[in-house]
Amino acid sequence: MKKKTSTIFALGLAAVCALSCVACGTEETQPITGTFVLDSATMDGVDCTDDFQTYTATFSEDGNLRVVIGYLGSIETRNSTYTFDGTTVTETYREDTFTYTKEGEGFRTQYDGISVLLGREEEETGPQPVDFEDVLFGPDVSDSKIFNYCPAILKETVDGEEWMHVWYCTNKDDGVIMDHIGYRKGVKQDDGKWLFSEQQIVLAPTPGTWDSRHTCDPAVIRGEFRYEGNDYTYLMAYLGCTTEDYQKNETGIAVANAPEGPWVKVASLNPIVPWYDNGVEAEEQEKYEDMQGTSRIYWGTGMPALISLDGQGDVLMFYQSTLQGTGIQRWNFSDLDNPTCQFTTRITHNGIVNSAGQRCNIGIPDFAYDPVAKRFYVCGVTNEKNPADVTTTRVNSHSMVAYLEDVQSTEQLCTLLQSGSYVWKMAGFVGPSDTGWERNHNPGIVRDERGFLPESDGISVIVSTGHNSWDNENIFTYRLHGATISLEDFLT
Repeated sequence: MKKKTSTIFALGLAAVCALSCVACGTEETQPITGTFVLDSATMDGVDCTDDFQTYTATFSEDGNLRVVIGYLGSIETRNSTYTFDGTTVTETYREDTFTYTKEGEGFRTQYDGISVLLGREEEETGPQPVDFEDVLFGPDVSDSKIFNYCPAILKETVDGEEWMHVWYCTNKDDGVIMDHIGYRKGVKQDDGKWLFSEQQIVLAPTPGTWDSRHTCDPAVIRGEFRYEGNDYTYLMAYLGCTTEDYQKNETGIAVANAPEGPWVKVASLNPIVPWYDNGVEAEEQEKYEDMQGTSRIYWGTGMPALISLDGQGDVLMFYQSTLQGTGIQRWNFSDLDNPTCQFTTRITHNGIVNSAGQRCNIGIPDFAYDPVAKRFYVCGVTNEKNPADVTTTRVNSHSMVAYLEDVQSTEQLCTLLQSGSYVWKMAGFVGPSDTGWERNHNPGIVRDERGFLPESDGISVIVSTGHNSWDNENIFTYRLHGATISLEDFLT
């Protein structure tokens, strides 16, 4: 009886204290953790869920709340604080307040006259099938400090089953910004969704060499390559460096007999495109030293892309370069112990515009050839930040797709690229209104094993999404998101 009495007394005292807190103008707040995502949206009884690209509310136990809303092509981000009394959440953002009422396991709120229901995001115990036009894989950005970006994609059909191989830049250890190359295989399910395997790290920095600090930005094709007496079926080009501050990047290659490896770095050639490209190293070193202590950097070379011209060892290699902009080299890699380079040139930007119609250069590109429609495609970034940065980001809000018409063969393509006398036509853009993310950068085209377009009626790309503000490094919000640009207008 004493124990029961003391319990009743304690509960009574707690109730009195709670009433006292209310009377004195303070309320107890209960913490919430986790992410709540859009379940449904209605206005005057009419369903308008599809008008939203995204609506997420991520609650932290310390009273912070991040809300991201993508609605009718616009994107809104709020880094707020909240209180929760067990029934109602009150969000405070600058001078505004927003309320959420608990409904079942979720919350209901209002947005511009629309009744929005947010449900708790389910915790996944392993890889789950996803729509292509969604984040394809990777941990929730609120739960980790992992990044995924700069993909290379190879699509094939094996025994009637569609596979998608994706190599990408990631960090092996949570919170440590040291680039490695990850790999996952996606298998298309009966319902059209993609199920991706767990991540494998397939290429890592090698201590004491030219790529000892970072290995990233992969490009992969299939062909026939011989190195040190062994035959290989896959070629990867990638970026490597030794610097902490992302300077003096260089381009190297590796070979393998399976998408997951093991990948063998071609040490006798690497770096195949040095940081000073085709300049004089001593002169470029002076430029590099002049930049030290300033806001400028000597970036070097990297972010490669590959096209197989013959399905064997004849290869076009593209790369970003401080000196070239986007450099282009044609190599015979059939014998990697004795490779030959036929030409070096650079890309022409004629006709490239951003989503606002303003002229821009081709940045961080990937390429694909369509042998059916006789077109050569490029995707890249547009040097836009719309919406603007909240905290500093190094990446763009939009990626673009453009093409060259009437390219009858890969041989004609090589002649055309060397001439520089061509004009790109714009096909479309991938931006915040498409993905629901403020940043859409470092894109890759979904291609076949040679770097050709698998279908002619549309071009699928995977962009690296991200936020324009985050509590820690924005790089930890980078994820891979699919998007499709219809080409029907060009084919009719």
